[in-house]
Amino acid sequence: MRPAELGAGELQAALGGANPVRALRGPVLDAMPTVARFEQELGDDLLPRADAVAAHRFDLLGSGPTELGTEIDWLSDFKSGRRWPLHHGSLLRVAYGDGSDIKVPWELSRCQHLPLLAGAYRLTGERRYLDELGAQLRSWIAANPVELGPNWASTMDVAIRAANWVAALALCAEDARGQPWFDHVLGSLLLHGRFVRSHLEWSEARGNHYLADVAGLLPVAALFSGGWEGRAWAEWAARELASELEHQVRPDGCAHEASTAYHRLVTELFLCGVQAADVLAPARIPDSFRERLDRMLAFVRGCTRPDGLAPQIGDADDGRFLPLGDYGADPRDHRHLFAQAGVKYERATGSAAYPDGGYYVLRAGGLYAIVRCGDTGRRGRGGHGHNDQLSFELAAGSEPLVVDPGTYLYTADPLERNRFRSTAFHSTLRVGGGEQNELRADDLFLMQDRARAEALVWEDTNFEGRHHGFPGVIHTRRLELGEHELRIHDTVSSAIAQDLEWTFPLAPGADQRVEISAEGLSFRPEPGWYSPCYGVREPTTFLRARRRSRPGEDMTVLVIRVLS
Repeated sequence: MRPAELGAGELQAALGGANPVRALRGPVLDAMPTVARFEQELGDDLLPRADAVAAHRFDLLGSGPTELGTEIDWLSDFKSGRRWPLHHGSLLRVAYGDGSDIKVPWELSRCQHLPLLAGAYRLTGERRYLDELGAQLRSWIAANPVELGPNWASTMDVAIRAANWVAALALCAEDARGQPWFDHVLGSLLLHGRFVRSHLEWSEARGNHYLADVAGLLPVAALFSGGWEGRAWAEWAARELASELEHQVRPDGCAHEASTAYHRLVTELFLCGVQAADVLAPARIPDSFRERLDRMLAFVRGCTRPDGLAPQIGDADDGRFLPLGDYGADPRDHRHLFAQAGVKYERATGSAAYPDGGYYVLRAGGLYAIVRCGDTGRRGRGGHGHNDQLSFELAAGSEPLVVDPGTYLYTADPLERNRFRSTAFHSTLRVGGGEQNELRADDLFLMQDRARAEALVWEDTNFEGRHHGFPGVIHTRRLELGEHELRIHDTVSSAIAQDLEWTFPLAPGADQRVEISAEGLSFRPEPGWYSPCYGVREPTTFLRARRRSRPGEDMTVLVIRVLS
């Protein structure tokens, strides 16, 4: 096989005779209002980040600021040193068992840093930013022949990369037009679009990957909207967006992947996708779509903690679509979605229930709690869900107290991957030393829904639910939130005595802010981990207690008091 290439005249034919600068400054910016807004709001705070990018200094997926040298190696995991070969993307190994992480070259090659260079050039007029933009684009194209190597192994990443290339070019189109690399990059974008359209990540229970394929194709379609190929892409993608909203988003507005972080990514993809579709394929998006998209934003508002950060429920890998000026921001802050939607963020003050997604928010005085009680995601197949049934996060004002420890890593460390999504790493009850749902070492994302969690009662400050994850056992939990405490009633129904283990992961530094008591239980601090973002973990304290249950119905009442 040889790399895909363009024949003579193909680029001009795909442009439909349109001037590429006019396409970038016209249809593309119209279809990407977040990019147009970024251009209007450029400020000096952008320059330090653009200078870091120009110096090839990156902080990705827990790497810490790392100098990549004069020539970026786009094929390597610079954290571990592993380099992937230029084999066909479908034949590459993802994991080697050596701690390497293919997500590192994927993340770098999403090129979400390039709009910073274009924005810095637009702001200052300094030629060095434009030259660096061109140098990185040429370097990437030379190192990554179409279909070969790790950066063509995931269509989602191809689509996100294409969207960010288009965004960067739109910001500096007039001056980029005269550069020797401009047409070469346009040709590569055409090949990106063709690759995405012919390598779709569709499955019966599809998720954010397929949605990214669809949404990422739209900016490329805008660039080539003067030709039949771009127009066909736009029509197809607009239809798919509407279809995917029905498939991937539940009636209460929650994405079906059982993860708050992936809800953020899916919401961003739908928001940006609809904005593009409305320009490129008008009237293809029904009103019912927009209503459900509003509910997606309402869920983000409703579950956001008082400190402005989202609870970490399910997986998180820091994924974004078009971060632009938010590049490098705290991935737990999801409020950027409101700016992308063009609406004002208003802090939620009341309780809320999302029964289809399986999230219940309780607020009382200055206390906030969110409870997890739902399926494992993707129609019970799992993917980004954890063994977190009846677990919760608790915060007092802007201070998190009991937290979900997060995700840490995927394939780079299978043992830690399963540990962070295990029952014992969540604020719930483990019975018989087992798992609520089976965790497999051969598939780090599959999780069949054995627990069958169900909510029984929800009121403003009270919640009750149960699950069946432990064989022969029903665990029922009632939470009552007061102004200064959370009262928990745990009932274990079993014909035989069981070993019970309670875990409450504390936020780093929250050791002196809570007190947990229960008759017959002695809570002791144990070392644990908290992962605020992908690839990073910090030591924290887990409070644990253990005892043997009685046959039949065994109830324990626990009280978590917030100390002043």
